[in-house]
Amino acid sequence: MELEVQFFSAQPYRAPPRPISLLVVDFDDTCTASDSSGLVMQTAIEATAAQADGSEAQAALRAELQGQLQWLVSNYASQRQSLLAEILPEPEDEATDFDMGWLGDFIDRLSEFDKEMNGVVVESGILGGIKKGMLARAGESITMQDGCLQLLKQAAEAGIPTYVVSVNWSAEMVRAALAQQGLSVVLAEGEDVSATAVPPGSVVVCANELEYFGDTATGNIKRRCECAADKGRLLDDLLLDLAAAREGREAGISVYIGDSMTDVPPLISADAGILVGGNSLVRQVAAVAGIDIRPLVAAPLDLSNQESHADEAPVLYEAGSWAEIAAFLFNPQLVRLQRRTTSLRERAAPQAVVQGKVPLVLAIAGSDSGGGAGVQADIKTCMASGVYATTAVTALTAQNTQGVAAVHVAPPEFVRAQMAAVLSDMGTDVVKTGMLPTPEIVEAVAAELQERGLVRLVVDPVLVSTSGDALAVSGVVEALKTHLLPLATIVTPNVPEASKLLDGRSITDLAGMRAAAEALHRYGPQWVLIKGGHLVEGDEEAEVAAELGLAPPPPRVVTDVLFDGRSWFELTEPHISTGNTHGTGCSLASAIAAELAKGADVATAVKRAKKYVWRVLERSRDLPLGQGSQRPMNHGYALADWSADLAAAGVAAEDGADGQLPECSHAAEAAREQVEAAAARRNRIPNSCDLRVYAVTDPRCNAANGRSNAEAIQLALDGGVTVVQLREKDIEGGAFMEQAAAVLEVCRSRGVPLLINDRVDVALAVGADGVHVGQGDLPAATVRRMIGPDRILGVSVKTPEQAVQAELDGADYLGAGAVFPTGTKESEVIGLQQLAAICQSVSIPVVSIGGVKASNAGETVLAGCAGAAVVSDIFGADSPADAARQLLAAVDAALAQRQGQ
Repeated sequence: MELEVQFFSAQPYRAPPRPISLLVVDFDDTCTASDSSGLVMQTAIEATAAQADGSEAQAALRAELQGQLQWLVSNYASQRQSLLAEILPEPEDEATDFDMGWLGDFIDRLSEFDKEMNGVVVESGILGGIKKGMLARAGESITMQDGCLQLLKQAAEAGIPTYVVSVNWSAEMVRAALAQQGLSVVLAEGEDVSATAVPPGSVVVCANELEYFGDTATGNIKRRCECAADKGRLLDDLLLDLAAAREGREAGISVYIGDSMTDVPPLISADAGILVGGNSLVRQVAAVAGIDIRPLVAAPLDLSNQESHADEAPVLYEAGSWAEIAAFLFNPQLVRLQRRTTSLRERAAPQAVVQGKVPLVLAIAGSDSGGGAGVQADIKTCMASGVYATTAVTALTAQNTQGVAAVHVAPPEFVRAQMAAVLSDMGTDVVKTGMLPTPEIVEAVAAELQERGLVRLVVDPVLVSTSGDALAVSGVVEALKTHLLPLATIVTPNVPEASKLLDGRSITDLAGMRAAAEALHRYGPQWVLIKGGHLVEGDEEAEVAAELGLAPPPPRVVTDVLFDGRSWFELTEPHISTGNTHGTGCSLASAIAAELAKGADVATAVKRAKKYVWRVLERSRDLPLGQGSQRPMNHGYALADWSADLAAAGVAAEDGADGQLPECSHAAEAAREQVEAAAARRNRIPNSCDLRVYAVTDPRCNAANGRSNAEAIQLALDGGVTVVQLREKDIEGGAFMEQAAAVLEVCRSRGVPLLINDRVDVALAVGADGVHVGQGDLPAATVRRMIGPDRILGVSVKTPEQAVQAELDGADYLGAGAVFPTGTKESEVIGLQQLAAICQSVSIPVVSIGGVKASNAGETVLAGCAGAAVVSDIFGADSPADAARQLLAAVDAALAQRQGQ
């Protein structure tokens, strides 16, 4: 990468830096790792409590103020949720034209609400009592986004008027946070701002400020920037100031960087509005208003002299990192180079590592001597997720798979000392809490986090062990609700834990889980995840059906509910029947923390974490670890798949119980295959994907039509292709990898899996979703070991015997054919009868391939296929989109017919 940057930087055709006339950046969640409003309030609480006489009086006053804070947070959240439910509709399925009228009304209502909520805070008096200088010290503890301060400093030193704007209540705290690494910062005075009077090399902060009487805050706020409308007016005033001073000189571009709904007015007013953080509500506003959001790399080189947005939809640009923004602002050529040269690494490495740091999680939990839960599970999960884990142990437990024999609780001050030792040296990206056995420990954890500035916090409210042993004393529930939930990025209770947090509320179904999530959200966490594993009944129904020879019941699923105060997500995976479930809650919370540390947003982190824990359960079934009911899991299944090894050993023992291998007869071999296939099915759940329209690329078809693979696939995806296989037989590995990377970007943008034909190395190099191999390629069992359990594996077959073996070897689906004569590949035609026999011989889905087109695809689906794999009928067509659309209609019609039979 460095050599390429040096090479391109030295070329005479390199694009010049964009002329920039103004840079304005939002503060909270844009410059910072988390919102800092809570830090202002906590500083006020500590300042007020310190004025009371005696420790008991201070504790009582602190508890009273924390209760007041909790009410303010929950009131704000509930009122905001009600407002958004009223003024922010769900976007239409189809893109809408830009609607400035709706957007203006929305911003007005949102701004009125924010001003009203600031009035509620002022009326509460909670901000009173802060001494001058306290918020400056608090600001120095705020964690900034990597690369933010460097970019601001670079812009200021380049003579670009640079502003940081915030609805924060303390401009002094914002100034201190920005100045902590030597940045020169000045505060805007009064309401007038000027883009032409910024001191050289300085950044100007425009924010609200506390009102002081002497050295003590009165609790009132000097309101300078408190809502979306204020931010919009600030940018407009700065642009007018620049225009007046320009006097005909060439204009540079204005840039605004933000993350939230309050940033939308200045984002669409600036020449380049840049989004960071992936805020789902901003995307919803943009979709309803008809605002286009594109990757930053798609921004044109010339953004100056743009037409007014009044008659056409504005465009916002989304950045993946501050390094990308820096390249965009100061070297337009480099941003394209960075996106191209780092894309492969970005797919293989977490965002934090790409930006030059190791992702860190601090796990605060109890120790499990059995190794299945607690900090042991936290460390294993983080390591499996590619994240470094540090710990603060809250208690030692003497436990095994049969239960907890004893608990030794650590003193609160020692828990806090462990946290301080880690945070003062190594820091952390995310904190995850588990077993917090006493209210005093809960308070100690919350106090340490608040004093050091709030970071992303995952709260797993561990109250009872799997065996039913209590892991927390009386008072912990209230302490969690009072001290930790208001600070939490996400809280992750299972159904019994949610019930305890809600004073014994009965939760028996999905509706009850939703209601519980709403109730817990009122305590202040940004997100609530209610885990539904305890609502899944046992397997008695399936066992009875098997004994009676009846059809098995529908497969059971586990559904978790995720809620952010407005949007609902239901996350469902197949239920896995196993006694190896000890530590699932710890592992899920740690996996969420790990994904957050790597740069994922909350919804994505939860989805990835749930998938990881599901696979851990699937690869841990029936592991002989202990004699009790709470057996642990195999967190490192990707390194050592004990379940598969033991299953294989069991088959070997069954086959050779007398020390001799069975006779090599066809009957014995068939029996052996049946035993092995049964063992494989018991121990592995295939990966699933939508196979209805399976597009296989062909370089000759694309060359004849003057299209690249990426261009052809984009067209095919427009028509509804559900999975893509990239096949290149006649190019070298490096060129294949480059094509695969380009195609993968296209597929990822549409959420469609990309499989690589034959080349396992290329698939792994670019991070493709899977591989497809034929009978003459690497053995399927070998490929499965190479790609791991989570990537999709397809295998070409012609006979039922090959199909059974492929399923045994770990295939997720089969490609059967050629079903009809084909001109793209010499292959023996198997016909519809053989195709039906293949479909009936396996439990995994089959796609037909070879001579398949819209006119005959339905016949293959009626024979038992899940979809059709097509080459020339899509990529040889004048319109791949129309061809794919016709094929999808034919497949869907046949599937509906088969279902109705």
